[in-house]
Amino acid sequence: MRTLPIRLLLAVGLWLSLTAAVQTPVPAEDIDAVKASPANFRLLLENEHVRVVEYALRAGERDQWHTHPARISYVVSGGTVRVTGADGRSLVFEEKPGDTTWSAPAPRHIVENIGPTPVKTILVEVKERP
Repeated sequence: MRTLPIRLLLAVGLWLSLTAAVQTPVPAEDIDAVKASPANFRLLLENEHVRVVEYALRAGERDQWHTHPARISYVVSGGTVRVTGADGRSLVFEEKPGDTTWSAPAPRHIVENIGPTPVKTILVEVKERP
């Protein structure tokens, strides 16, 4: 079993603390990433349990405001991204190919690829049980 590097664990912890500290009101409804940024998010599979989405962001590109349910992320091709929350605070992440993480639901945010390489990630979004 592959262990996560301490730097990745710290970044995930920092991201979780940022998302917990957001004071700006977030709309009661979710902002579906596939609908908000169809050029960046492509639906690969959906059933009653999960939704699998491919996320791609070219160098210098930015997506639109969106949210995420709880999910697993797998980085196919990495790079440097800046994630900005609804409160205006930003975090920079260096994503490496093969990084795999579990994330709690994410409130409203945008992502910008600030590096020279395209970034591609597979997201497995977990649907709530009925």
